[in-house]
Amino acid sequence: MELPKIPFYEKYSLIFKAIVAGGAMGLLYTAVSNAGADYQYLKLLPGTIIGISIGFIVIIFEKTLTHLNNYSFLGSMILKALIYSFCIILFLLFFVIVFAEILGHLTYQEALSKYINNRLFEDFIFSLGASIFLILFLEISSLLSNRFFSNYFTGRYHRPMQEERIFMFVDVKSSTTMAEELGDILYSKLLQDLFNDFTDAILASRAEVYQYAGDEIILTWKTATGLKDQRCLYCFYLLKQCIKNRNEYYLKTYNRIPKFKAGMHIGNAVTTWVGKVKKEIVYHGDLLNTTSRIQCKCNDFNHDFVISEAIKEALPKDLPVTYIHQGEILLRGKAQPMKLYTVDFNIDEIY
Repeated sequence: MELPKIPFYEKYSLIFKAIVAGGAMGLLYTAVSNAGADYQYLKLLPGTIIGISIGFIVIIFEKTLTHLNNYSFLGSMILKALIYSFCIILFLLFFVIVFAEILGHLTYQEALSKYINNRLFEDFIFSLGASIFLILFLEISSLLSNRFFSNYFTGRYHRPMQEERIFMFVDVKSSTTMAEELGDILYSKLLQDLFNDFTDAILASRAEVYQYAGDEIILTWKTATGLKDQRCLYCFYLLKQCIKNRNEYYLKTYNRIPKFKAGMHIGNAVTTWVGKVKKEIVYHGDLLNTTSRIQCKCNDFNHDFVISEAIKEALPKDLPVTYIHQGEILLRGKAQPMKLYTVDFNIDEIY
Protein backbone atom coordinates (compact mmCIF):
# COMPACT_ATOMS: atom_id res chain seq x y z
CA MET A 1 0.00 0.00 0.00
CA GLU A 2 1.24 3.47 -0.88
CA LEU A 3 -0.02 6.81 0.39
CA PRO A 4 -1.08 9.42 -2.18
CA LYS A 5 1.75 11.68 -3.34
CA ILE A 6 1.83 15.12 -4.92
CA PRO A 7 1.76 14.77 -8.74
CA PHE A 8 4.85 16.10 -10.49
CA TYR A 9 2.84 18.65 -12.49
CA GLU A 10 1.17 19.96 -9.30
CA LYS A 11 4.42 20.21 -7.37
CA TYR A 12 6.03 22.37 -10.05
CA SER A 13 2.91 23.89 -11.59
CA LEU A 14 3.92 27.50 -10.88
CA ILE A 15 7.27 26.97 -12.60
CA PHE A 16 5.53 25.51 -15.64
CA LYS A 17 3.01 28.36 -15.74
CA ALA A 18 5.70 31.05 -15.46
CA ILE A 19 7.88 29.44 -18.14
CA VAL A 20 4.99 29.00 -20.58
CA ALA A 21 3.72 32.55 -19.99
CA GLY A 22 7.24 33.97 -20.29
CA GLY A 23 7.94 32.00 -23.47
CA ALA A 24 4.69 33.20 -25.04
CA MET A 25 5.50 36.84 -24.21
CA GLY A 26 9.05 36.49 -25.55
CA LEU A 27 7.77 34.96 -28.78
CA LEU A 28 5.16 37.69 -29.21
CA TYR A 29 7.68 40.43 -28.45
CA THR A 30 10.13 39.09 -31.05
CA ALA A 31 7.36 38.63 -33.64
CA VAL A 32 6.11 42.24 -33.40
CA SER A 33 9.53 43.89 -33.05
CA ASN A 34 12.87 43.59 -34.78
CA ALA A 35 14.53 42.14 -31.69
CA GLY A 36 15.67 39.02 -33.57
CA ALA A 37 16.41 40.62 -36.94
CA ASP A 38 20.13 39.88 -36.70
CA TYR A 39 19.53 36.14 -36.42
CA GLN A 40 17.80 35.54 -39.80
CA TYR A 41 16.07 32.13 -39.72
CA LEU A 42 16.51 31.94 -35.96
CA LYS A 43 14.88 35.31 -35.29
CA LEU A 44 12.09 33.83 -33.12
CA LEU A 45 14.39 31.53 -31.17
CA PRO A 46 16.23 34.15 -29.05
CA GLY A 47 12.98 35.80 -27.98
CA THR A 48 11.39 32.49 -27.04
CA ILE A 49 14.43 31.35 -25.07
CA ILE A 50 14.72 34.74 -23.38
CA GLY A 51 11.00 34.75 -22.53
CA ILE A 52 11.27 31.29 -20.99
CA SER A 53 14.32 32.47 -19.06
CA ILE A 54 12.40 35.51 -17.81
CA GLY A 55 9.64 33.23 -16.52
CA PHE A 56 12.20 30.99 -14.82
CA ILE A 57 14.01 33.96 -13.23
CA VAL A 58 10.76 35.43 -11.93
CA ILE A 59 9.55 32.17 -10.35
CA ILE A 60 12.95 31.57 -8.70
CA PHE A 61 12.94 35.05 -7.18
CA GLU A 62 9.29 34.68 -6.13
CA LYS A 63 10.34 31.64 -4.10
CA THR A 64 13.36 33.36 -2.51
CA LEU A 65 12.28 36.98 -1.97
CA THR A 66 9.25 36.11 0.15
CA HIS A 67 10.20 38.72 2.78
CA LEU A 68 9.23 41.43 0.27
CA ASN A 69 5.61 40.29 0.67
CA ASN A 70 5.60 42.06 4.05
CA TYR A 71 5.26 45.35 2.16
CA SER A 72 2.06 46.51 0.49
CA PHE A 73 1.21 44.56 -2.66
CA LEU A 74 1.83 47.57 -4.92
CA GLY A 75 5.15 48.42 -3.27
CA SER A 76 6.23 44.79 -3.25
CA MET A 77 5.29 44.34 -6.91
CA ILE A 78 7.22 47.43 -8.07
CA LEU A 79 10.30 46.57 -6.01
CA LYS A 80 10.33 42.96 -7.22
CA ALA A 81 9.71 44.01 -10.83
CA LEU A 82 12.73 46.35 -10.74
CA ILE A 83 14.95 43.65 -9.22
CA TYR A 84 13.74 41.09 -11.75
CA SER A 85 14.22 43.52 -14.66
CA PHE A 86 17.85 44.27 -13.80
CA CYS A 87 18.56 40.53 -13.46
CA ILE A 88 16.82 39.87 -16.78
CA ILE A 89 18.90 42.56 -18.51
CA LEU A 90 22.08 40.93 -17.22
CA PHE A 91 20.74 37.64 -18.56
CA LEU A 92 19.99 39.28 -21.94
CA LEU A 93 23.54 40.64 -22.14
CA PHE A 94 24.79 37.12 -21.56
CA PHE A 95 22.56 35.83 -24.37
CA VAL A 96 23.82 38.53 -26.76
CA ILE A 97 27.37 37.32 -26.19
CA VAL A 98 26.37 33.66 -26.58
CA PHE A 99 24.46 34.21 -29.84
CA ALA A 100 27.26 36.40 -31.19
CA GLU A 101 29.71 33.55 -30.58
CA ILE A 102 27.36 30.91 -32.06
CA LEU A 103 26.49 32.80 -35.25
CA GLY A 104 29.89 34.43 -35.68
CA HIS A 105 28.62 37.51 -37.56
CA LEU A 106 30.09 39.92 -35.01
CA THR A 107 32.60 39.77 -32.23
CA TYR A 108 31.02 39.71 -28.83
CA GLN A 109 32.37 43.24 -28.17
CA GLU A 110 30.66 44.54 -31.31
CA ALA A 111 27.43 42.64 -30.56
CA LEU A 112 27.41 43.93 -26.99
CA SER A 113 27.99 47.53 -28.08
CA LYS A 114 25.28 47.27 -30.76
CA TYR A 115 22.80 45.79 -28.30
CA ILE A 116 23.42 48.44 -25.66
CA ASN A 117 23.01 51.26 -28.18
CA ASN A 118 20.00 49.86 -30.07
CA ARG A 119 17.99 47.58 -27.80
CA LEU A 120 18.90 47.94 -24.13
CA PHE A 121 16.26 50.52 -23.21
CA GLU A 122 13.44 48.78 -25.12
CA ASP A 123 14.31 45.40 -23.62
CA PHE A 124 14.44 46.90 -20.13
CA ILE A 125 10.93 48.32 -20.57
CA PHE A 126 9.77 44.95 -21.92
CA SER A 127 11.40 43.12 -19.00
CA LEU A 128 9.75 45.48 -16.53
CA GLY A 129 6.33 44.97 -18.13
CA ALA A 130 6.85 41.21 -18.39
CA SER A 131 7.88 41.02 -14.72
CA ILE A 132 4.80 42.94 -13.59
CA PHE A 133 2.59 40.73 -15.77
CA LEU A 134 4.11 37.52 -14.40
CA ILE A 135 3.88 38.72 -10.79
CA LEU A 136 0.18 39.50 -11.31
CA PHE A 137 -0.31 36.21 -13.18
CA LEU A 138 1.22 34.18 -10.33
CA GLU A 139 -0.75 36.11 -7.73
CA ILE A 140 -4.05 35.50 -9.54
CA SER A 141 -3.11 31.82 -10.00
CA SER A 142 -2.71 31.50 -6.23
CA LEU A 143 -6.11 33.13 -5.64
CA LEU A 144 -7.98 31.05 -8.21
CA SER A 145 -7.46 27.36 -8.80
CA ASN A 146 -6.82 25.77 -12.20
CA ARG A 147 -10.30 24.27 -12.03
CA PHE A 148 -11.79 27.75 -11.69
CA PHE A 149 -10.38 28.83 -15.06
CA SER A 150 -11.17 25.57 -16.85
CA ASN A 151 -14.74 25.43 -15.49
CA TYR A 152 -15.35 29.09 -16.31
CA PHE A 153 -14.05 29.08 -19.87
CA THR A 154 -15.64 25.74 -20.77
CA GLY A 155 -19.02 26.89 -19.47
CA ARG A 156 -19.25 24.04 -16.97
CA TYR A 157 -21.68 24.73 -14.11
CA HIS A 158 -23.12 27.84 -15.76
CA ARG A 159 -26.35 25.93 -15.27
CA PRO A 160 -26.96 23.98 -12.05
CA MET A 161 -25.65 20.43 -12.37
CA GLN A 162 -26.15 17.55 -9.96
CA GLU A 163 -23.14 15.32 -9.39
CA GLU A 164 -21.92 12.85 -6.82
CA ARG A 165 -19.26 14.29 -4.56
CA ILE A 166 -17.33 13.65 -1.37
CA PHE A 167 -17.05 16.39 1.23
CA MET A 168 -14.77 16.69 4.23
CA PHE A 169 -15.26 19.43 6.83
CA VAL A 170 -12.04 20.06 8.81
CA ASP A 171 -12.40 22.19 11.93
CA VAL A 172 -9.82 23.42 14.46
CA LYS A 173 -10.36 22.05 17.97
CA SER A 174 -10.78 24.41 20.95
CA SER A 175 -10.69 27.39 18.63
CA THR A 176 -12.49 29.75 21.02
CA THR A 177 -10.09 28.96 23.87
CA MET A 178 -7.04 29.39 21.64
CA ALA A 179 -8.34 32.70 20.28
CA GLU A 180 -8.81 34.01 23.82
CA GLU A 181 -5.37 32.88 24.97
CA LEU A 182 -3.41 33.96 21.90
CA GLY A 183 -5.37 37.05 20.94
CA ASP A 184 -7.03 37.67 17.60
CA ILE A 185 -3.88 38.60 15.64
CA LEU A 186 -1.69 35.71 16.79
CA TYR A 187 -4.58 33.26 16.46
CA SER A 188 -5.20 34.46 12.92
CA LYS A 189 -1.49 33.91 12.18
CA LEU A 190 -1.79 30.37 13.57
CA LEU A 191 -4.70 29.63 11.23
CA GLN A 192 -2.71 31.08 8.34
CA ASP A 193 0.21 28.76 9.15
CA LEU A 194 -2.08 25.79 9.67
CA PHE A 195 -3.91 26.12 6.36
CA ASN A 196 -0.63 26.80 4.53
CA ASP A 197 0.85 23.63 6.03
CA PHE A 198 -2.14 21.65 4.76
CA THR A 199 -1.06 22.38 1.17
CA ASP A 200 0.98 19.22 0.53
CA ALA A 201 -1.78 16.96 1.88
CA ILE A 202 -4.41 18.71 -0.23
CA LEU A 203 -2.32 18.44 -3.40
CA ALA A 204 -1.40 14.82 -2.74
CA SER A 205 -5.00 13.78 -2.18
CA ARG A 206 -6.19 15.81 -5.23
CA ALA A 207 -8.72 17.63 -3.03
CA GLU A 208 -10.39 20.87 -4.07
CA VAL A 209 -10.59 23.61 -1.47
CA TYR A 210 -14.21 24.71 -1.50
CA GLN A 211 -14.10 27.28 1.29
CA TYR A 212 -12.13 28.67 4.19
CA ALA A 213 -14.82 29.45 6.74
CA GLY A 214 -13.26 31.00 9.83
CA ASP A 215 -11.33 28.20 11.53
CA GLU A 216 -12.77 25.59 9.18
CA ILE A 217 -11.63 24.37 5.77
CA ILE A 218 -14.04 22.51 3.48
CA LEU A 219 -12.54 20.02 1.03
CA THR A 220 -14.31 18.23 -1.78
CA TRP A 221 -13.65 15.63 -4.46
CA LYS A 222 -15.50 14.29 -7.43
CA THR A 223 -16.32 10.74 -6.41
CA ALA A 224 -14.01 9.03 -8.91
CA THR A 225 -11.09 11.27 -7.92
CA GLY A 226 -11.60 10.92 -4.18
CA LEU A 227 -12.13 7.15 -4.13
CA LYS A 228 -9.17 6.38 -6.39
CA ASP A 229 -6.33 5.09 -4.20
CA GLN A 230 -8.56 6.02 -1.25
CA ARG A 231 -7.34 9.61 -1.50
CA CYS A 232 -10.27 11.12 0.40
CA LEU A 233 -9.69 8.80 3.39
CA TYR A 234 -5.92 9.19 3.52
CA CYS A 235 -6.25 12.96 3.16
CA PHE A 236 -6.98 13.24 6.88
CA TYR A 237 -3.93 11.15 7.75
CA LEU A 238 -1.77 13.32 5.49
CA LEU A 239 -3.15 16.48 7.11
CA LYS A 240 -2.11 15.12 10.50
CA GLN A 241 1.35 14.26 9.20
CA CYS A 242 1.83 17.78 7.79
CA ILE A 243 1.28 19.27 11.24
CA LYS A 244 3.27 16.55 13.00
CA ASN A 245 6.27 17.49 10.86
CA ARG A 246 5.91 21.09 12.09
CA ASN A 247 5.35 20.38 15.78
CA GLU A 248 8.57 22.09 16.81
CA TYR A 249 7.64 25.27 14.93
CA TYR A 250 4.17 25.47 16.49
CA LEU A 251 5.51 24.88 20.00
CA LYS A 252 8.18 27.54 19.54
CA THR A 253 5.86 30.11 17.92
CA TYR A 254 2.54 29.51 19.69
CA ASN A 255 3.47 27.29 22.64
CA ARG A 256 0.92 24.73 21.45
CA ILE A 257 0.26 22.25 18.65
CA PRO A 258 -3.06 22.87 16.85
CA LYS A 259 -5.43 19.93 16.70
CA PHE A 260 -8.35 19.48 14.37
CA LYS A 261 -11.30 17.20 13.68
CA ALA A 262 -13.09 16.20 10.50
CA GLY A 263 -16.29 14.67 9.21
CA MET A 264 -16.69 13.06 5.78
CA HIS A 265 -19.69 12.00 3.73
CA ILE A 266 -20.58 11.11 0.14
CA GLY A 267 -23.73 11.93 -1.83
CA ASN A 268 -25.30 14.15 -4.46
CA ALA A 269 -24.80 17.91 -4.55
CA VAL A 270 -25.87 20.58 -7.02
CA THR A 271 -22.95 22.58 -8.42
CA THR A 272 -23.40 25.97 -10.05
CA TRP A 273 -21.95 29.43 -10.56
CA VAL A 274 -23.46 32.28 -8.54
CA GLY A 275 -22.92 36.01 -8.29
CA LYS A 276 -22.17 38.91 -10.61
CA VAL A 277 -20.14 41.19 -8.36
CA LYS A 278 -18.04 38.18 -7.32
CA LYS A 279 -18.37 34.95 -9.29
CA GLU A 280 -17.96 31.72 -7.37
CA ILE A 281 -18.71 28.03 -7.76
CA VAL A 282 -21.01 26.89 -4.95
CA TYR A 283 -22.51 23.58 -3.88
CA HIS A 284 -26.09 23.22 -2.72
CA GLY A 285 -27.90 20.33 -1.15
CA ASP A 286 -28.33 18.23 1.95
CA LEU A 287 -24.88 16.67 1.50
CA LEU A 288 -23.09 19.70 2.91
CA ASN A 289 -25.42 20.09 5.89
CA THR A 290 -25.11 16.40 6.71
CA THR A 291 -21.30 16.45 6.49
CA SER A 292 -21.19 19.46 8.80
CA ARG A 293 -23.40 17.63 11.32
CA ILE A 294 -21.16 14.55 11.12
CA GLN A 295 -18.13 16.66 11.90
CA CYS A 296 -19.90 18.08 14.96
CA LYS A 297 -20.21 14.52 16.33
CA CYS A 298 -16.44 14.33 16.80
CA ASN A 299 -16.81 15.94 20.22
CA ASP A 300 -19.54 13.51 21.28
CA PHE A 301 -17.45 10.51 20.25
CA ASN A 302 -14.22 12.00 21.64
CA HIS A 303 -12.55 11.31 18.30
CA ASP A 304 -11.02 13.48 15.58
CA PHE A 305 -12.33 11.71 12.45
CA VAL A 306 -15.91 10.56 11.85
CA ILE A 307 -17.35 9.27 8.58
CA SER A 308 -20.75 8.10 7.37
CA GLU A 309 -21.67 4.52 6.51
CA ALA A 310 -22.10 5.61 2.87
CA ILE A 311 -18.44 6.60 2.48
CA LYS A 312 -17.27 3.54 4.44
CA GLU A 313 -19.14 1.23 2.06
CA ALA A 314 -17.70 3.02 -0.96
CA LEU A 315 -14.14 2.25 0.18
CA PRO A 316 -12.31 -1.11 -0.08
CA LYS A 317 -12.61 -3.48 2.89
CA ASP A 318 -8.93 -4.37 3.37
CA LEU A 319 -7.48 -0.97 4.25
CA PRO A 320 -5.05 -0.41 7.17
CA VAL A 321 -7.71 1.39 9.20
CA THR A 322 -10.01 0.50 12.06
CA TYR A 323 -13.65 1.54 11.89
CA ILE A 324 -15.61 1.65 15.13
CA HIS A 325 -19.37 1.74 14.76
CA GLN A 326 -20.88 4.47 16.95
CA GLY A 327 -24.48 3.40 16.43
CA GLU A 328 -27.37 4.90 14.50
CA ILE A 329 -27.28 8.60 15.26
CA LEU A 330 -30.09 11.05 14.64
CA LEU A 331 -28.36 14.15 13.31
CA ARG A 332 -29.89 17.56 13.88
CA GLY A 333 -32.24 18.42 11.04
CA LYS A 334 -32.44 14.82 9.75
CA ALA A 335 -35.58 12.71 9.81
CA GLN A 336 -33.77 9.36 9.70
CA PRO A 337 -30.81 8.22 11.84
CA MET A 338 -27.45 7.52 10.20
CA LYS A 339 -24.77 4.97 10.97
CA LEU A 340 -21.55 6.75 11.86
CA TYR A 341 -18.02 5.39 12.31
CA THR A 342 -14.84 6.72 13.87
CA VAL A 343 -11.64 6.02 11.94
CA ASP A 344 -8.22 5.06 13.29
CA PHE A 345 -5.26 4.62 10.95
CA ASN A 346 -2.91 1.68 11.37
CA ILE A 347 -0.48 2.97 8.77
CA ASP A 348 2.35 3.58 11.26
CA GLU A 349 2.34 -0.15 12.02
CA ILE A 350 3.04 -0.89 8.32
CA TYR A 351 5.69 1.74 7.61
